[in-house]
Amino acid sequence: MLIMLTSCTTDPDRRALGYVHSGEQYFKAGKFQEAAIEFRNAVQIAPRSAEAHYQLARAYRSLKNSDGALRELTEATTLNPADSHAQLDFADLLIGRGQVENARSAAEKVLQADPNNARAHAVLGEAYGLTHHVPYAIQEFQKAIDLDPAKVEYYTALAVVHLAVGQPSAAETVNRKAVDANPKSFQAHLSLGQFYLLQGKLGAAEAELRNASYLDARAVPPRLLLARICTLTGRRTDAEKILEELKKIAPDDPQAYQALGLFYASIGNKEAALTEFRSLTSSKPKDASVKLHLLEVLIDLKRIQEADAISREILHSNAGNPQALLLSGRILLAQGKYTDAVSAFQQNLNAAPKSAGGYYFLGIAQQALGSLDLAKSSFARAHELDPGMTEATVALANLDVKGGDQDEAIRLSDSALKRSPDSASAYVVRARAVLAKGNVRQGEALLHDALKRDPSSRSALAALLKLYMSQSRTAEAMRRITELVQRDPNNAGLHFLLAVGYFSLKDLVKSEASIRRAIALDANTTDAYTLLANIDFANGATEQAKRDLQTGIDMQPSNSANYIALGAQYEREGKWDEAKRLFERAHAIAPNAPLVAAELAYLYIDHGGDVNVALSLAETAKLNAPDSPAAADVLGWAYVKLGSPGPAVPQLEEAVQKYPKNVMYRYHLGMAYVATRRFDAARMSLETALKQDLASPFVPRLRAELQRLSTMR
Repeated sequence: MLIMLTSCTTDPDRRALGYVHSGEQYFKAGKFQEAAIEFRNAVQIAPRSAEAHYQLARAYRSLKNSDGALRELTEATTLNPADSHAQLDFADLLIGRGQVENARSAAEKVLQADPNNARAHAVLGEAYGLTHHVPYAIQEFQKAIDLDPAKVEYYTALAVVHLAVGQPSAAETVNRKAVDANPKSFQAHLSLGQFYLLQGKLGAAEAELRNASYLDARAVPPRLLLARICTLTGRRTDAEKILEELKKIAPDDPQAYQALGLFYASIGNKEAALTEFRSLTSSKPKDASVKLHLLEVLIDLKRIQEADAISREILHSNAGNPQALLLSGRILLAQGKYTDAVSAFQQNLNAAPKSAGGYYFLGIAQQALGSLDLAKSSFARAHELDPGMTEATVALANLDVKGGDQDEAIRLSDSALKRSPDSASAYVVRARAVLAKGNVRQGEALLHDALKRDPSSRSALAALLKLYMSQSRTAEAMRRITELVQRDPNNAGLHFLLAVGYFSLKDLVKSEASIRRAIALDANTTDAYTLLANIDFANGATEQAKRDLQTGIDMQPSNSANYIALGAQYEREGKWDEAKRLFERAHAIAPNAPLVAAELAYLYIDHGGDVNVALSLAETAKLNAPDSPAAADVLGWAYVKLGSPGPAVPQLEEAVQKYPKNVMYRYHLGMAYVATRRFDAARMSLETALKQDLASPFVPRLRAELQRLSTMR
């Protein structure tokens, strides 16, 4: 009976040990899911086995299951507080969760029992570093190095602390000591190479990374960094060769086999990137990230129909994928579906609240809808989350230029150029701000700087063309654009700019040929149909111009420019209901666009509509364009029509002061003076307006009011 009882008590422990041993074999083979199953079996059989709980925690950590790992390490350290490995793993996990004080306590507990535990000193150093106790952090990492000089990670951690407090020389010394102490360590040379790369010492970085590559013939990180250095130093062929070789060295490592496609995309060779990612979708069908990279390249190449099909497929199988949601939003942007795009980007941000890209593209969609305040807020958040995101910084600066804050635009563009000295878009926005301040020479120089970085930059060319048109130097800009068109004949944007230039030179035949070529290459070329309609108007083909504007509306229903142009034509024809309908649609698209709000307010006031709504629209115009004479005039005119001429007068006087030659503004001011019984001032305003333009449609009204005033005393 005694033998049987002994057998019953030891049997479960033996079975548990068997599961632990089996789990360890799976763990060594990298089969962490299978290892976790074995360790769980051990825990179920022997729930008070600290070793079983500890091993299960290790498996969970390898599976990125931090909650499970934390639970098991809590059990392991409770059951066996003396297990330093479990205590230090527990401390690592706590640091990752921001529970630094608890981690420090765990490390100190180990050091009380074993003052020479190098890893405990390193964990304590990390805890001190995170709480900004730098001298203590340096002291603890140095102790860890002294106790275990073969552990390269301790040197790297100490170097990071030195760098964080602005001591690059000390960081270099530490990294060099790691190499001297461990000359055969791949990791030591890699860390030193990474340090030199961060410091911009590309030659020294390359030498160390090549040493790391020789020491580990299959290592991925040093080869990725070597390719980056080759790219930075203009040796793209060498970079390509390294990355092609890397695919053979590590065929199952996603970092390795995706690197070549990402390299092609980064240097602007989108077609090569497309070919590479298409190939990978066949060879690596289970890697969802490859399909996302393919989708991004298709969007960049404006192959929206194909991109849309792939996007739907991805979202069908993984509806909550943040990157897929971001890319679906970009597709909707390209399709002009700005409201739907806003929704997609908001879903992306719900899934990834710190997505700088999500905020940036949300801002683009909001800007397209005319919600400039919201767009500015989104761009600012993107810039805050990722100060190195040049696109967000430039977008923010562009809004500052539009809003009249040129100094802030210059500050932001300078910030962008510090981080991205070759950013053409940053040079362009700085040029726009400088030109707005009246410095033409510097603005022109900055545009040339932009074009040195990107000779085909449409924004730089458009700004230069606009500048030269104002200086009667259009032909000079046209020569540059023509050369670019000859080199890149399928660039719709360049053909559009060519059409604008020819239109300015009054060469309507060439302008029409260029704009039709732009439309043939890309039917969604922004403002193409607006320009085509202007050519038709100039040729006297009014009905054809209206048809072109309607086509533009059909092609790009979210582009307010065509609604505005067609609405203005209906105003000229006296078709007020049609004009109102078009301006209402433009206002729905761009509710904060001041000139649209002002024009719609005029239509409601003078041609049938709710004057209270008109007042609200006028207030919107004034709020969003406080310096606009049109906004001041329409706000004042709305007050007059509502029977409040007192507050109307200062607004109308402001409009006349800013644009004294506008007959309508003087007529409105004259009527406000009449309403406030300032008859002499009214007569002067109306007479001045009459003298300014006898062909004005306001002439009959001016004469009638002057006749009426002549009977008043």
